[in-house]
Amino acid sequence: MNHKIAILSDIHGNTTALEAVIADAKNQGVSEYWLLGDIFLPGPGANDLVALLKDLPITASVRGNWDDCVLEALDGEYGLEHPQEIQSMRMTQFLMERMDPATIVWLRSLPLLEKKEVEGLRFSLSHNLPDKNYGGDLLVGNDTEKFDQLIDEETDVAVYGHVHKQLLRYGSQGQQIINPGSIGMPYFDWEALKNHRAQYTVIEVEDGELVNILFRKVAYDYEAELELAKSKGLPFIEMYEELRREDNYQGHNLELLASLIEKHGYVEDVKDFLEAIKSEYKID
Repeated sequence: MNHKIAILSDIHGNTTALEAVIADAKNQGVSEYWLLGDIFLPGPGANDLVALLKDLPITASVRGNWDDCVLEALDGEYGLEHPQEIQSMRMTQFLMERMDPATIVWLRSLPLLEKKEVEGLRFSLSHNLPDKNYGGDLLVGNDTEKFDQLIDEETDVAVYGHVHKQLLRYGSQGQQIINPGSIGMPYFDWEALKNHRAQYTVIEVEDGELVNILFRKVAYDYEAELELAKSKGLPFIEMYEELRREDNYQGHNLELLASLIEKHGYVEDVKDFLEAIKSEYKID
């Protein structure tokens, strides 16, 4: 029997890119989808993005670090001292104004690690490490011993996301390791390889054998995605514009974040949001 599985990761609120990827995956004849987390933000996708995912035969999902940031903001774990926390709260506020709270219940239910077996072939799925969905342990240039953290004796193929780069390599004992890349925010270090295409991967299992690993890069209208973000009033739009046009996201530039927070008065927005989540958004 033949199974074609599309692996989707790091959508980051980019509904336009997700639409293009789904169309491409259908053309590839995939039968199911695996979702590796970081579904929302910093892009504007909310209910529209969820609607696309609900139409897919998704058979495995794990939770990413950006998904955790949304949950932590809703749970009141952030304050007003750090620009990144203010950013997370303001963007979560934007998201919740456009998303069914039931989606948050679903996000909370997602595990960090999921195991799948396809005709006897054993897969391990995580956003980053099996027990830690953030950090730099699995950057593509790291040593094999770092990647062995993905492997146990019950894993033939480990699949992870987080680093926003497509990757194919092996563990120290020959197990396969795959990163499908990022749909919404692909990163490039080498200038000649930079492009605006959305990334995902199709794997094919036939009679218990991994017979194909297909890395896909799909063109989409990134200017239309940017205009969509502007029309919805996406916070920190200046950063999203740089991301879409230059493939550069300055989420760790604290000086830039602070200047945009002051420019747009986001602290006052967040204060209102903190009051609202005490009753309206917080879900136990």
